[in-house]
Amino acid sequence: MRFGEDGGAGVVSGGSGDGRCAGRTASRAVLVGVLAGAVVVGAPGVASADPGDGLSETSHVRYEVDGTGPVRVRVTTTLRNEQPDSGQYFYYWDAYGIPVPAGATDVTATSGGATLPVTLEPTEDPATSAARVSFSPLNYGRERTVEWAYTIPGEPIRSEGYTRVGPGYATFAVSAAGDPGQVTVEIVTPTSMDFDSTWDGFTPILEGTTRTHRATESTDDLGTWSFVSLRDPAQVDTTTVDAAGTELVLESFPGDAEWSAFVAEQVAAGLPTLERVVGMPWPGNLERIREDVSPEVLGYAWFDRGSGEIVIPEDLDAGLLFHELSHAWLAGDRFADRWVSEGLAEVVGERVAAETGGPTETFPAPARDAAEALPLVAWADVDVQDGADATEEYAYAAAWTAVSALVGGLDDETLGTLVAAAYAGESAYDAPGEPGRPGLTDGRRFLDLVEVRGEVADAQAAYRTWVADADETALLDARGPAREAYVALDAADGQWLPPAGLRTAMTDWAFADADAAREAIGPDAAAAASQVQQAADDAGLPDPAAVRTQYESARTAEEYAALATVLPRTVEVVGTVGDAVAASTGGGPFADLGRLLLDVDGSTAEARAALDTGRLDEADAAADDASSRAAVAPWVGIGAVLLVVAALAGAVVLVVRRRRAAAAAAPAAPAADPAGERDPGGDGTVVPAGEGTPGGPAAAAAPGGRVVSPAGRRTVEGVRPVDQAAGPETRRSRS
Repeated sequence: MRFGEDGGAGVVSGGSGDGRCAGRTASRAVLVGVLAGAVVVGAPGVASADPGDGLSETSHVRYEVDGTGPVRVRVTTTLRNEQPDSGQYFYYWDAYGIPVPAGATDVTATSGGATLPVTLEPTEDPATSAARVSFSPLNYGRERTVEWAYTIPGEPIRSEGYTRVGPGYATFAVSAAGDPGQVTVEIVTPTSMDFDSTWDGFTPILEGTTRTHRATESTDDLGTWSFVSLRDPAQVDTTTVDAAGTELVLESFPGDAEWSAFVAEQVAAGLPTLERVVGMPWPGNLERIREDVSPEVLGYAWFDRGSGEIVIPEDLDAGLLFHELSHAWLAGDRFADRWVSEGLAEVVGERVAAETGGPTETFPAPARDAAEALPLVAWADVDVQDGADATEEYAYAAAWTAVSALVGGLDDETLGTLVAAAYAGESAYDAPGEPGRPGLTDGRRFLDLVEVRGEVADAQAAYRTWVADADETALLDARGPAREAYVALDAADGQWLPPAGLRTAMTDWAFADADAAREAIGPDAAAAASQVQQAADDAGLPDPAAVRTQYESARTAEEYAALATVLPRTVEVVGTVGDAVAASTGGGPFADLGRLLLDVDGSTAEARAALDTGRLDEADAAADDASSRAAVAPWVGIGAVLLVVAALAGAVVLVVRRRRAAAAAAPAAPAADPAGERDPGGDGTVVPAGEGTPGGPAAAAAPGGRVVSPAGRRTVEGVRPVDQAAGPETRRSRS
C-alpha cells in the first residue's frame, strides 16, 4: 500500500508470527507493500494504493547466513518516476522505506555515494520495523538507487518475536518490494544447512561450499514475502529418554537444556497415558524428537514416519507434543479425512497433557460464518501456498471443535475403544474387532462409529454444523430415516447382525441401496431370525452357526429370498433337535442303561452337528432317530437287567449241580490203618512208617516229579499218589 502527501515512505505488515501449533497453523507477517510518498505540486495531495501509480520499483535482496553468527542482509532498490507531468501538475517522490526485522541492527542506506539518514519506525506487526530514508525530489523520468545494509542478530529462544539466529539455525522473514518481474531474492547458506520456506518459489544453486536459494518471481503484485528456516542437523545437543520401554533421542538447539528437560519429562509421564487414551500400544515407529525453527516458519510441526522423527518448535507445549505423538496412530494411512485425524490428535493431545499437568494452548471455537470459514469436508482443497493461511487456521480450530463435540464427553476407555476401531478401519455396522469391510476411516465412518459405538446421541448435529457441505447435508437428510429403519430391523433380528448387503450400504452411505436391501430382505426375515435364536435358547442349544452365517452374510436378492425358506425350517429343526436333547437325559437308571445300549447320545450329537453346519434335513432325521431310541430306552434297560439276572441265576444252578456231582463221585474212607502205616491227617491218606513224622521231610515227590503235600499225597490233578516205599499199591476201603 502506498500512501501520503508528505513525501513520507513506510511499510505496513500485518499479523504476528506464532507457530505454536503442530499440524496447526501460525499467523505470519505478510508484506502488504512498500509505502512511498508522492507529492503533487499545484494540486491537493493525493493518496494512492495503486502499484501502477507511476513509481517503478526494482529490488535485489541478498541474505548471507554462515550458520554461526548473525545474518547479513544487503538490499539494492532502484526507483524510477514514470508519472508524467500533466499541465500545471507534476509529480515527484522524496522518501522511501523497506521492512526490516524489529531487532535489526547496523541499518544503513546510501545513494549516489552519499549516506542517507535512516529512521526505524514500528509497524502494526511488532516483529517488523520500517526503515525509512529521505532524499531530494525524484521528478518524472529520473531514477535513484538506494543501497541498504543491516544485520539480523535474532531474538532469544521462546521470546515473543519470530526471528531466531543461533549456532546451526536461523529463521527470519524475507521481504522485497518491487513491481512484478523486477524482484530478485537470494539466500546464501552453507551446504550443511537444510532450507524450508513458506513459499516454493526458490531454486537452489550449488556454488562450492555454499548453496544459494534464488527467486526471481514475486509472491504478489507488491513484491516477494516469505518466511524461511535454516537448520544444520549436525549442530544439536542430544539426550535420551526411556518411556514405556521405548528409547527416544531428543535433539535440541545447542544450549537449550530447558526444552530437552521438558520434553523428556512429558514423554516419560505421558506415553503410557497416550497408549491408554488411544486404546492401542505404542507402534514403535519413532526414533527421535527434534527441536527446530521450521515449524515456526511453516506454521505446523510434523511426524515424519519415513525418517522416524517428530519436529516441533521451541515452545514448551505439552498439548502440541502429544498431538504429534498421537500421529503415530492418527495419520493419513488410516484416516482419509484430515479433519478427523487432526481433530482427534488435538483432543487426545489435550487430554493427555491434562493428565501430565503439562502446559498447552487450546483453540477457541471459530465463528462458523467467518469470512475464512469452510465446511471441513472441503479442507483437503485448501492450499496454503496460495495464501489461504487464515482458512487453514480456521480449519484446525473447527476440526478441534467438531471432534470435541463428537467425542469430548467420552471416558478414556470408551474413547480408546472408538479410536482403536477407527484406526482398524472398522464399520460401525460390523461386529467390534471384526472388520467385515475394512477401509480408511473417513468422516462418515467416524460419525457412524461415534453414534453406534460411542452412543453419542447428538453427533449428527455437530457433523452438520462443522463438516457438511450442501451435498453432505443432503446425505444427512437421507441418513436419518435410513438409520431409523436399520435400527428397527437390527432390533427385530435379535442378537444377529443384519445381512451384509444392508450393512455395506449403510457403511457407504448408499441409502437408496440400503432401502432396496431392506425391501428385498422383507419384513419376515428379521423376525424369523429372532425366532431361531429363541428356539435355540428354549432348547438349551447354541444358535446354529451356519444358519446365522447365511443370514448375516446375505448380499444378493437370491440370498435374501433363500432366507424366507431356511429360517422357518431352522426353527422347526431346532425344536426337533431340542426334543432329542431333552429325551437324552432323565428317566432313571434303566433309561440311562437303555440309552447307552442304543447309542442315543451318538445320534443326538450327530443331530446337533448337522444343525450347526446347516444340514437341516440330516439334523431332523438324526434327531427323530435319537428321540425314537430314547423312547424305548427304559424297556431296553429293564430287559438288559433281566437278562443279566437270568444269566447269573443259571450260572449259580450250574455250579451247584457240578459240586453235587463231584461229591457223589468221591471214594469212601478206610476202616483202619494197616501195620506200619498211619493216617496222620485223618483224610484217608496212608503214610508209610517213618514218613511225615516231626523232623522228617515236609513233602515228598510223587512219581513224575509232582509235589505231594504233607497233609496228603494228592497231586494237582487229584490223582491219588503212589507210595513207592510201601511196595505194591494197597487199596483199602472204609468199613
